[in-house]
Amino acid sequence: MRITIPFLFFLCALLKSNTLLYGQGTYHVHSHNDYAQELPFWYAYGTGASSIEADLFLKDDMLFVAHAEDEINPKHTFKRLYLDRMSRLEEEGVLRDLQLLIDLKSEAYMTMEKIVGVLEGYPQLVKGGKVKFVISGNRPKPIDYKNYPDFIWFDHQNLDELDEIDLEKVALVSVSFKSYSVWNGYGRMTAPDLEAVENAIEKAKSSEKPFRFWATPDTKTAWARLAKMGVDFINTDHPALARQYLDKLNANTFQLDQPNEIYTPKFEYDEYEAPRNIILMIGDGNGLAQISSAMIANRGNLTVTGLKNIGLVKTASSDDLITDSAAGATAMATGTRTINRAIGVDPEGKALNSLVDVLGSKCFNTAIVTTDAIFGATPSSFYAHRIERDNTTGLVEDLKGSQLDFFIAGGKMENATIGKAFDERTLDTFNDYKGPTAVYLGDNKAPSMENDRGSVFPMAVQKSLDVLERSKDPFFLMVEAAQIDNGGHANSTTDIVHEMLYFDQAIAKALKFADTTKNTLVVITADHETSGFGIVGGSLDEGLVQGDFLTVDHTGIMVPLFAYGPQADRFNGVYGNTQIFEKIIESLDLEK
Repeated sequence: MRITIPFLFFLCALLKSNTLLYGQGTYHVHSHNDYAQELPFWYAYGTGASSIEADLFLKDDMLFVAHAEDEINPKHTFKRLYLDRMSRLEEEGVLRDLQLLIDLKSEAYMTMEKIVGVLEGYPQLVKGGKVKFVISGNRPKPIDYKNYPDFIWFDHQNLDELDEIDLEKVALVSVSFKSYSVWNGYGRMTAPDLEAVENAIEKAKSSEKPFRFWATPDTKTAWARLAKMGVDFINTDHPALARQYLDKLNANTFQLDQPNEIYTPKFEYDEYEAPRNIILMIGDGNGLAQISSAMIANRGNLTVTGLKNIGLVKTASSDDLITDSAAGATAMATGTRTINRAIGVDPEGKALNSLVDVLGSKCFNTAIVTTDAIFGATPSSFYAHRIERDNTTGLVEDLKGSQLDFFIAGGKMENATIGKAFDERTLDTFNDYKGPTAVYLGDNKAPSMENDRGSVFPMAVQKSLDVLERSKDPFFLMVEAAQIDNGGHANSTTDIVHEMLYFDQAIAKALKFADTTKNTLVVITADHETSGFGIVGGSLDEGLVQGDFLTVDHTGIMVPLFAYGPQADRFNGVYGNTQIFEKIIESLDLEK
């Protein structure tokens, strides 16, 4: 590819504007055989590699970037591909700290003499201190390291000599990974291989010099494993992908210090009896991996994983394989698939009867508890009828005329309107209600776990159950853990695990209530999965989870459903999300 002058100016400007973004992070990437990239130097440097490798061959008194003499391209000189490009960045004032690993392929001493002479022609590079020129490959003998200028460093490649040689000119210690392990970068190393690799790292680290393996497996698993083991430079032919992955490695790893207590359900209900009360619990964006991550963090146990009646739910909307929360919740609330963004209406915009509408008309008390705003997509699907989920004014109008008896949610920012129909109370003072009642957890959404929400969500579930139990009427309660979804959209393992553990505490409150009454059906599911979350590492014993993500959006993966209480066995199997409405109505033996 020919690099034009306008392109160079554009790239320099881009690098200057992103100096901090592409600065060296906790884990350092080494661009192996960088000259083989489509854009040597530019690609690795622009994507944040901390170390770049150039194989050098001396021929006809010229330094060429090539692995062997028969691969030499006359245009691929050391000056043109590397030194001139770094010099241009230095002139622009955007050159950052960098290690240039010069892997000598021709005879050491003659090649070194030429390298020193060439580098002396770039005083702005050798005196600026930004670039560390490190000689690898066919190096001079260690005893001769001291004979070279201050701007020349060496990559020492023998662990057995570290106690014998002068390390003053050694910038890096490198050895072949294949000398210690045959691991291919998938799964895990065998115990003997792991011990050999760890011993090599420990021995190299005793020199107090940075360490690199070459000839390593080039997979995400290998990058993460070696980085966590203390390898300073991660060898890769994919510097952009490795840099992106390693930048997020710590953020995608979560460890729970102390496991939460779980509740063990008693299973003392009559499975054939029709339930009196319904608690539908929705973890927004909560797929099987999200549940699994919280289970691992909690040392292998959750309240929800103690349940026996389990189903898998298909989530597609009527107009897309990937549903949004509005269509997903509407399907569960009304038994009808609809288009994305629609709230409580069919694809043509016709209003649909929801569980709140149907059961409210049958003398059920109806309530919603959510960590979202009350006019969020999921809660509003149970009382509102609008074609557009962002029509907050319309959703609030529908809320005021709904069958809903009370809610505990965010959304106080709209209380000037909502308060005309709902009496506002605090969580502490809400012990009963004589008319529609609103309890607010925040101006918009409730605070996240990362923002010190504390235990308000399970407390709100418990409060709602206490209030509902005092009534002589049966009830329908929808509970939403809304912010698991936020963790998925943010690609945050920590937020996902925190929010799912928080949801599990609320689930425990519902199951304890069901065990006390023995006539309450609890259904726990999700509207969709968010982020294609996966678990790629961790430890049950340590409560450690390492996650990874396919996307920042929703996915079409089926979501799990757990049921507990009378008629729970109706929810076993695989079915569409509209069947949740159908099965709840059937369990109550009510006509729609």
